[in-house]
Amino acid sequence: MSTMKMRAVLIMLLAVLCAAAGAAEQDVMRVYVSEEALGESDAEQAIRMLAAQWTDTTWEQVTGEEDLRTWVMKDRAPQLAICSPAEAREWAAEGLLLPLQTRIEGQTRIQSQVLDACVMEEQLFMAPLRAKHRQMAVNTDLFEQAHLSHMLDRAEYPAWYPAQMQQVIEELTFSDVTAFEIWLPDEENSAALEALVQAIYAGSFAAEDETRWQLDSEEIHAGMSWLNDLLECEMIAMAKSREDALARFVRGETAMFIDWSADTAAQQKDALAKNGIEVAGVPYPSAAGVPVRSYELVGVCAFDSGDTARNALALQAAQRLYQQAEKWLGSRGIARDDSIWMTCLSADEQGATVRSLFAKALAGVLSGEATAQDALAQAQAALDAMP
Repeated sequence: MSTMKMRAVLIMLLAVLCAAAGAAEQDVMRVYVSEEALGESDAEQAIRMLAAQWTDTTWEQVTGEEDLRTWVMKDRAPQLAICSPAEAREWAAEGLLLPLQTRIEGQTRIQSQVLDACVMEEQLFMAPLRAKHRQMAVNTDLFEQAHLSHMLDRAEYPAWYPAQMQQVIEELTFSDVTAFEIWLPDEENSAALEALVQAIYAGSFAAEDETRWQLDSEEIHAGMSWLNDLLECEMIAMAKSREDALARFVRGETAMFIDWSADTAAQQKDALAKNGIEVAGVPYPSAAGVPVRSYELVGVCAFDSGDTARNALALQAAQRLYQQAEKWLGSRGIARDDSIWMTCLSADEQGATVRSLFAKALAGVLSGEATAQDALAQAQAALDAMP
């Protein structure tokens, strides 16, 4: 073969290989899964579901120590991201996410607060997959010993009123049992305390018109003072941390734990069984007399890659995950009901600031450094000064 012919063949072969490599790259769809959003098995199941639906495409899960922001800033944005609305909101604001409102059916059956957390400028930037609900857990044996088993009848007591919660705490105290432990809150471990302080007297961090935050309302002040009074009267105890409070509850040393979820129950299943402890979940006490929903959201969003075919596949995949979520995640917890749904701080752009200010205020009160009135007034002043 002549040199010219050999060169032509090599050029053609190189072109074919480059085209094949390009096609292979186009057939890879990256799916970012936040560690906080899904456990390893759930994430793997999501990838398997997509792979089974689109067999000619490689679905690659990207997780590890790098968060979504790192991937995007490295110009390696995934085609799909399964995470919290807060993690995705920044990219919705930048116009990098594809709108999903025409892809998600049954929106009227979704709780409005859940849907609102996934909307920006009338565009649904995320499809909600699951709401991880937070509640209290009780040691049923300790309740029985204190003659309080009847208080666990959800038909009779859908949610304890403040007076009933007070009765439970007093009866446990008289039985020489610590009702529950709290901890000094910080930005990472304040969600349960937020829920308890808001729910007990039907308060809310969001003002009635939902256009601003209001931490210094009468209801929040009353809830914070109530919690601090319990601590000062030694009817509840102060733990070093949330982890210490959880460990004592799992060992059967306290009657209630105020930061319980399905994930926590699964993580502590073996330890509870080893210690012979049976647990029942109960809503936070509420002056409204109905359950209060405290929750964190997990959803899926699709990034605009600039490629029409790839975008179309990303939208179809997001729709598939939404449609099949109940099959691979179990109970979704996003359906509309008659409960009181709190504002999900982790889904709001100012939520981290509100959480930080509340945690600082409550920590000051519980440590005796400030009164509830002064601490909340300072927190509100800081909020009002925000642009």
